[in-house]
Amino acid sequence: MSIDQATLEIDGIAKRFAAAYPDTNKQFNTGEVQPLRKTFTPNFLKGILAGMLAICVLVLLIACLNVMNMQFARATLRAKELSIRSALGAGRSRLIRQMLTESIILATVGAVVGVAGSYYAIDLLTAVTRNLPFPPPTWITFDIDVLVLGFTVAASMFAAVVSGLVPAWMSSRANASDALKEGGRGNTSRAVNFITRGLVIVQIVLTSIILVASLLLARSMHAQQSINYGYNNEGVLVARMGLMDGAYPSQQDRLNFYQRLLLQLRSTPQFDSSSLTSRFRMTFVFNGPGAIPIENEGRTYKDNKDRPNTSLEQISEGYHQSLGVRILEGRDFQSDDSDQKQPIAIVNAAFAKKHFPGESALGRRFRTVANNGVLFGPWRTIVGVAPDLRMAGPFNNANIDDTGFYLPFASAITGLVPEQPAVSQFATVIVRPRGGQRAEMLADTLRRETAKVDGNLPLYFIETPAAGQNSFIAQNRIIAIMVGIFGIVAVILASVGLYGVMSFSVNKRSQEFGVRMALGADSRPILGPVLKQGSWQIGIGLAGGLGLAFLLGTLGRTQHQNFFFNTSPTDPLTYFAVAVLLILVSFRCRHHSRPPRHQGRSGDGLAGRVRVKVKV
Repeated sequence: MSIDQATLEIDGIAKRFAAAYPDTNKQFNTGEVQPLRKTFTPNFLKGILAGMLAICVLVLLIACLNVMNMQFARATLRAKELSIRSALGAGRSRLIRQMLTESIILATVGAVVGVAGSYYAIDLLTAVTRNLPFPPPTWITFDIDVLVLGFTVAASMFAAVVSGLVPAWMSSRANASDALKEGGRGNTSRAVNFITRGLVIVQIVLTSIILVASLLLARSMHAQQSINYGYNNEGVLVARMGLMDGAYPSQQDRLNFYQRLLLQLRSTPQFDSSSLTSRFRMTFVFNGPGAIPIENEGRTYKDNKDRPNTSLEQISEGYHQSLGVRILEGRDFQSDDSDQKQPIAIVNAAFAKKHFPGESALGRRFRTVANNGVLFGPWRTIVGVAPDLRMAGPFNNANIDDTGFYLPFASAITGLVPEQPAVSQFATVIVRPRGGQRAEMLADTLRRETAKVDGNLPLYFIETPAAGQNSFIAQNRIIAIMVGIFGIVAVILASVGLYGVMSFSVNKRSQEFGVRMALGADSRPILGPVLKQGSWQIGIGLAGGLGLAFLLGTLGRTQHQNFFFNTSPTDPLTYFAVAVLLILVSFRCRHHSRPPRHQGRSGDGLAGRVRVKVKV
C-alpha cells in the first residue's frame, strides 16, 4: 500500500486504542507512517552524504581529465603514424574510429577491473568498520548502489569517448608534410599544449578543493575526539533504564524505585558512589529540552530572543561526586531537595561568570521560559556553583554557549510547581568504581544489583561515557577517513597528470635541448623554462582552487556547522597546508621530468647524436 494508505490505517488504530484505553493511550491518538530514510537520514546527514558524493564526483572528474591528458599525449606521439596512414588513403573517419575503438577497449577493461575492485573494497570497508572499537550504527551499511555504479561506468565510458574523440579529431587534421618531417610536431601542437596544460590546471583546482575539505574534516574529527568534558569520562560506568507505566503507574512509584536503587548501589562494595541524571548516554538530554531560555530576576527582556539559551540537566544528589568533581561554591543537592519544598538550582562556573560577573551567584534567582515567552517556570534560588562540565555533547549547538544549570532529579523544568514530584520514566544511572577498578568491568555487577531492586527491569547502553560519546561521532570518523582517502587519491591523480604533461613537454623539446647543450648551455637555463611552465600552472590552479574553496566556505558557513566541529571552513592554516603540499608535489614532479644531463643516454634524432659527440 502507499504511505498515505498506511498512515490512514495506523491513525485509525491509534484513535481506537486511545478510546479503548484512555489511561495509557489518551495522548497517543494519532498515527503517521514515514519512510525509514526520513528518520535515519536527517537533514544534517543528508548534507554530509551529498558532500561526500560531490567529492567522489570530483575525484572521478580528475581521473577523467587524466585520461584525456594521456590520450592527447598519445595522439600527438602517433601524429606521424596517422599522417602516413592518411597519405596512404585512410579517411579521417577511419582514423577517428580506430582511436575511439582503442579508447573504448581500454575503458571497458578498466571498468571491469574497477567494478570487481569495488565489490572487494566494499567488503573490506565493512569488515574494517565493524571491527573498530567504536563502530558506526548498525543501520549505516556500505552497499553497491546500482544507480551510482551505472553512473560511474557511464561517466568512465563517456570520458573515454571524449578523450579519444577530441585528440583523434585534432590529430587527423595535422599537416602531413610537417608531421612526416623528422621531429615534426604538426600544426596541432600549440592547441594540444594549451588543452593539456589547461586540464592540469583544472586538476589542481579540483584537488585543492578536495584537500581543503579532507583536512577540515580531519581537524574537526580531532577536535571532537579531544573534547575536555571536565571529568574522566572513562572512569565511571553508566546505563540507561526506562520505567514503563504498567510496572510504575504513578510519579511516586518511580520516585520510590529510584530511591531504592540508589540505596542498593551505594551499599555495594564495588561502587564508591552512584547517582542519576536525565542525560542520555552522558551526551545529551533525550526525553526533554537540553537547553532552554532563562531570565534572571531583576532584569527586563523585551523579546524572547533576548533571553539567553542555557543548557540544563536534572540530577540526583551525589552526581558531582560520582563524576569525581567538587562543588566550587555553596552546596550540592541533598536527598530531600524538591520543588515542593523550595525550587533551587546549581549553576556552573560559566553561568555564574556570565550572568553575575564580579559577584557571588549564591542566593540569586532565575527561571526558565518556554513556548516563546508564554510558559514560565518557578523562580529558582541558586544554592551552588559547579565546575564547567560539557553539557552539549560532541556536537555544534547553535545559540548555546558553555553556560548551564542543574535541577533536582524530581523537578519540573517549566510550568507551575506540581503537587507531587515530577519524575521521568527514563534515567541514566552513574556508578563510580571503588579502588581503581576498571569501570567497564563492572557491567555485570551493575546488572545484578539493579535486578535486586527490580528483576524485570532491563538495562541498556551499559558503557563508559567515553564509549557512548565516541559512538555518536563514529559516523563522522568514518566520513573523515573516507574523505581523507579521496584526498590522497586526488593528489596521486593530480601528480600523475602533472608529471605526464611535464614529461611529455620535455620529451617533445629534447631536440631543442640537445642543440642548446651542444652549444655550451648547462642545465640551469634549460631547467628554468621547464620550472617556469610548471610554476604558473600550479600558481593558477592553487589560486583558483583555494579561492573557490574559500568562497564555498564563506557562503555556506551556517550549513557547514553540520560538517565541522569547532573548525572554521575558512581556517587559514588548512589553506596554507594545502598550498604547501601541492607545491611540494608539483616540484617533485618537475624534478623527475627535468631535461636529461649531458651524461644521459643517447636518444633518437639530433639530441641523441649531439650527446654522443659531446661524450666523445
